[in-house]
Amino acid sequence: METRYFTCLVVLLTATLATIGTTANAQTNKIIGSKISGSIVDEQQKPLDFATVSLLTAKDSSLVKTTLTDLNGKFAYENIDSGNYLVSSTMVGYRKVYSKSFHIDENNLQVSLEKLQSPLESKSLKEVTVVAKKPFIERKMDRLIVNVEGSSISAGTTAMEVLEKSPGVTIDKDDNISMKGKSGVLVMMDGKPTYMSGPEVANMLRNMQSNQIETIELITSPSAKYDASGTAGIINIKTKKNRNMGLNGTVTAGSGYGLTSKYNGGTNLNFRKSKVNVFGNYNFGDDGYLNTLNMNREVTQKRISTNKDTVTNFKQSNGWDNRRTNNSYKLGADYFINKNHTIGILVNGYSNSGRVNNTGDTYIKSNIKGDESIKISGLNKESYRNMAYNFNYKGTIDTLGKELSMDVDYSNYKGVQDELRDNFYKNADGTSSSKFVKNYAPSDINVMSVKADYTHPLNKTSKFELGYKSSWVKTDNNLLLAKRSDNANPWVSDPLSTNHFVYDENINAGYANYSKELKTSGIQMGLRVEHTASRGNSLTNHTVLKRDYIEFFPSVSLSQKLGKSHQFGLSYSRRIDRPSYDNLNPFLNFLDEYTYQKGNPDLRPQFTNTLDFSDTYKGGITASVNFSRTKDAMVFLTRPLENDSLKTYAIQENVDRQDVLGFNVYAPVPVTKWWKMNNNFQVFNMSFKTNTNGLDFKTGQTAFNYNMDNSFSVNKTFGLEASFQYQSPLQYGIFKVGSQAVLNAGFRKSFVDNKFNIKFNMNDIFNSRKQRISTTYGVNLNFVDKGESQIGRLTLTYRFGKNEVKEARRRSTGLESESNRMKN
Repeated sequence: METRYFTCLVVLLTATLATIGTTANAQTNKIIGSKISGSIVDEQQKPLDFATVSLLTAKDSSLVKTTLTDLNGKFAYENIDSGNYLVSSTMVGYRKVYSKSFHIDENNLQVSLEKLQSPLESKSLKEVTVVAKKPFIERKMDRLIVNVEGSSISAGTTAMEVLEKSPGVTIDKDDNISMKGKSGVLVMMDGKPTYMSGPEVANMLRNMQSNQIETIELITSPSAKYDASGTAGIINIKTKKNRNMGLNGTVTAGSGYGLTSKYNGGTNLNFRKSKVNVFGNYNFGDDGYLNTLNMNREVTQKRISTNKDTVTNFKQSNGWDNRRTNNSYKLGADYFINKNHTIGILVNGYSNSGRVNNTGDTYIKSNIKGDESIKISGLNKESYRNMAYNFNYKGTIDTLGKELSMDVDYSNYKGVQDELRDNFYKNADGTSSSKFVKNYAPSDINVMSVKADYTHPLNKTSKFELGYKSSWVKTDNNLLLAKRSDNANPWVSDPLSTNHFVYDENINAGYANYSKELKTSGIQMGLRVEHTASRGNSLTNHTVLKRDYIEFFPSVSLSQKLGKSHQFGLSYSRRIDRPSYDNLNPFLNFLDEYTYQKGNPDLRPQFTNTLDFSDTYKGGITASVNFSRTKDAMVFLTRPLENDSLKTYAIQENVDRQDVLGFNVYAPVPVTKWWKMNNNFQVFNMSFKTNTNGLDFKTGQTAFNYNMDNSFSVNKTFGLEASFQYQSPLQYGIFKVGSQAVLNAGFRKSFVDNKFNIKFNMNDIFNSRKQRISTTYGVNLNFVDKGESQIGRLTLTYRFGKNEVKEARRRSTGLESESNRMKN
């Protein structure tokens, strides 16, 4: 296995080095000191400032470079390859004009063109097209912008694939999205929360074509306008807009197989006529999934009566056979009262259910008591339901661009876990016994939210924003655990493991934000204030925990262009991550009688301060340095039970501090016209430190990861893809995590003018994706977690109707930060 990986890695790295060499050789054709200059004027010989001037090859008019004229209508290109060229000029309201062809070489370094006269266009404004190509990567104040529209790097792919190629973004095997090594990303569409869980967001992005996207904004330090939740930042996907009427939609069907079968299908419809826009979608999935966990644990107990300690070794092997059915749906409508005012309604939700068959063997070896074993057989039935309702309004108040938007939301979530486990014990003295455990855990969550946002433009380059949001959350979790020795005996409730927990939370937030953007620089600064009042009530234990606090979340972003090659960005923000509702519930999740996980009602939110500095070189290569410090970081720990040290449980707790210092480089490399390569390299040092609540440790390690994506265009309708990811060993809290290397490949084929698409992917070709984790804190433990990852998938997609029908208006439902804390 390692030999195959080494061979593949050598091949890929060799290709990279060859590319660098090719690029270097290509640069030798450039003539240092060469210059092409000229000017653009109108029919009255007045200079045209900010006209788009394109340098084209004389042979086939292919684009070489673009630039803009200055205030005097002048333009220039420097250090150009030898060859024959011509230039064109375009500007809104003026005709497109071309120069005569000219030649440049070492004997003709300076070329001064005659004035190009561009008369007024006689056509109407709507028929004029500005031809200006944006760089693939662009830095603006508080965000990095990926210009998807018109980019060959993203042509013919899905939104998820484009996102995977974006600098600093990684997506794991479970479709969890992280930026710069940190999880907790908020995904938005057109500046509005998607109101979807992680799997639903992934499904939406995999079914969205890249030609629907204009830009992707990577906001590592969001402004005060956004919810303070999401410590890693925000990914905002901006879609293209148009005004055509009619119907369009997509139908998708797919199947996959690894160790189990997988099926999916769905449809998306959008209809617009006159003042009404109706839209909806439905997606279905029926997926199997196998998972194994092999664990070794050693517990040492001090014996006061003798000089010999009791050493007990646990060797555990568990397997899960999962089958899950997912249904998600959305239905909405917009009514355009007039061109300035729109109201809308939205209903969406999901209905998911699953069955998990669990088997396990635990072998216990003790130097004092002898050998014992436990054999486990269990069935867990799960169901999760969610319905959400939204009413929204958006209006432009006057011709200056003042905007007001408002949302009212309500959501209800219901979840049930019903587990039955059969435990068969073989004791050291040769006797055996059985015990049945029933674990029933219903959960009910209600969320309501109201919000309003106001935008006040001060002039063409600056604006002021104000907003307010209130949310109310009530969760009701009732854990019922009962035991019996055999089927003939009645169930007996276990008072130590039963708990009815009710949690209430109210968050009130307000913000103010100012931004100004000039030709070469920009600034954004704001402040968000959030008041949180919560009450956790254990009805079983008669304990109440109240919290009431006000927190301030400032943000500042600066951007500055330096010459034509560099664009610098500097940003700072403070963010918060609140515990998921599931982790606040003291629910027990048993691996076996000696190993389990439980929630923590005392878990506090974590706060993160982030500083980021970046440099984008010539719109392509982007390098950044970032530092973040998290207070009260929420991490998982393993602890022995106080009154029985043979039992070990995992629990999420707060530690004093987490620091991350990172460096990231993103380098897109066009190897040839048919081979595009994207390289993303991250190196970071992550450290944890705490000395409170009985916790005392200091850990840290420098780690790195490398992603390489390759796209091969055989022709306009057929392409190949290959990607390689490597994650070095790292330390996360008390756990040491082993390295991983994964290779994926696939192909895509389009038919019927790209309306019908076939795509096949083979993930984890060498079946190497696994989690290897160990710790010596509290208990000596190591385990290997291997999920089903070597999977082949075939997906068919058909698009119908008018491709230019306007996308459904995106809106914020106001519940994204709350819905992300629910289980589904």
